[in-house]
Amino acid sequence: MSMSQKEGVYSAVKSVIEDAGRQIVDGEKTKLSTEESKAVMEIVANGLHEGEISLSDKARAKYDTVDKLRKDYVPGLVSNWLRKDLRLNGGERYETKNPGSRAGAGDEQLKNLKLLKSTMTDDEQIAKVQEAIDNRIKELQEEKAKKIEVDMSKIPADLLERLGYDAPIVRTKNESE
Repeated sequence: MSMSQKEGVYSAVKSVIEDAGRQIVDGEKTKLSTEESKAVMEIVANGLHEGEISLSDKARAKYDTVDKLRKDYVPGLVSNWLRKDLRLNGGERYETKNPGSRAGAGDEQLKNLKLLKSTMTDDEQIAKVQEAIDNRIKELQEEKAKKIEVDMSKIPADLLERLGYDAPIVRTKNESE
């Protein structure tokens, strides 16, 4: 069984750091030199390619060579875990810098509204376009929420009652026969 990407990156960083005669210190941010970063990326790329580190089937199809992994996938992966892994980032919980900034990233209308806004200088026009952006994000969120189906029979009846929902009818085995 392959290890997770988080563990793969940690293992590679630990190995490279130890080979350099240093150690990962709890509570201290791990810094890598350019050569150390390259070595970590090489270990991770090979681990992903050989199946020692997990990689989804979709990603495996897209990054089917070590070279593609090395250039297009691994740098972001390593950077991500250096920022997020508490063992490597000095023990600080990762905080998203701009939460929600990627909302609707695949929506063409929203993308073009944002592009339009970036071309404007008039505050009044910018405000109108920002309102359209906010409305589009709200629409996308509502569409996403509509797709969620909740099996209300699995929710405790007392909670449903407190929320104002009709409690589901629960029948015992004898009653349904």
